[in-house]
Amino acid sequence: MNTLSGFKADDSRHPYGADLKHNLAYRIVRAYASELIFSRVQKPVLLVERIGAFPSSGEIRRQVKDGPALLASIKQRYAVDALDINENDGLNLVFADWRFSLRLSGEDCVTCLTVESRGDSSLMQRKTAELLEQIDAQEAFE
Repeated sequence: MNTLSGFKADDSRHPYGADLKHNLAYRIVRAYASELIFSRVQKPVLLVERIGAFPSSGEIRRQVKDGPALLASIKQRYAVDALDINENDGLNLVFADWRFSLRLSGEDCVTCLTVESRGDSSLMQRKTAELLEQIDAQEAFE
């Protein structure tokens, strides 16, 4: 049965007819075109791969008495070796192999510490322990 367009009703999705999908040249062109289109799409980076590349302590919260004095003390100790210092939201210091963020949260002087390294989880753990010791020592001193 023909329609007004000249194609059979079951061939309406294929403007050149149903036989085209069985044509070898059509298959080759279609495979080549899909390779050109889809080969440029990069696979998404899995979160697990990213976590392994940048191990993080997560956010560690501690109650402190004098938050601004703590930030000043930590900055004084680490700023000499830092590659970048950002004080927009607390204290963010970047080093060659690791970085940390120490900020105050709210009126009740809670500090939030996050430590990350570049692929070295043992370095991240050492630096986290070192910073937590200083935070706890600052509180014991006051």
